[in-house]
Amino acid sequence: MYTCWVGSDFKKEGRSAGEWLDKYLQRKERTDEEIRIVTLQGTLGSSAQIGRTEGFQEVLSKHPNWNMLEQQSGEFTQAKGQEVMEAFLKKYDDIDVVISENDNMTFGAIEAIEAAGRSCGPKGDIVILSFDAVREALQAMQEGRIHADFECNPLLGSMVSEIIENLEAGKAVKKTKYVKEQYFDSSMNLGKILSTRAY
Repeated sequence: MYTCWVGSDFKKEGRSAGEWLDKYLQRKERTDEEIRIVTLQGTLGSSAQIGRTEGFQEVLSKHPNWNMLEQQSGEFTQAKGQEVMEAFLKKYDDIDVVISENDNMTFGAIEAIEAAGRSCGPKGDIVILSFDAVREALQAMQEGRIHADFECNPLLGSMVSEIIENLEAGKAVKKTKYVKEQYFDSSMNLGKILSTRAY
């Protein structure tokens, strides 16, 4: 029983990551080669994990040359993300893309990749796509270790306040209200973005 749910459209976030990867591979003229992907999923059954996995899968299903080698939960933590990425690197010789369903796991994945003598980011071997877009992740992107990060905007207060005011005024509100979100990639002016970043 609720009047209005406010939050993130996790499935849209996943689709956005897939669409970004599609455009990136087109620019790199890699549309005809096999693209080998692994996914560090969040805690299985969580709304963020389900939405991001399903959203990316929608785009992946349109590309027969995208090969999802394996998906495994990193439980949204840096330590588990590093552990799972270490296992992926031992199991698969040629990983092209890592989808990491939150920044904490991404930090662990980067540690595993670099410890294995591999590299990631725009000048590296492995494409890294992450979610949440916290300040530390955008700094890692600025350092050239992450390709793109898909925002999970926690700044919901003003939206909730507006909904309450509308209800108090007797106005109807929609049952679901998604917060505005965007993505960031290494082509952007990250210094300027970080100077105004609230989280």
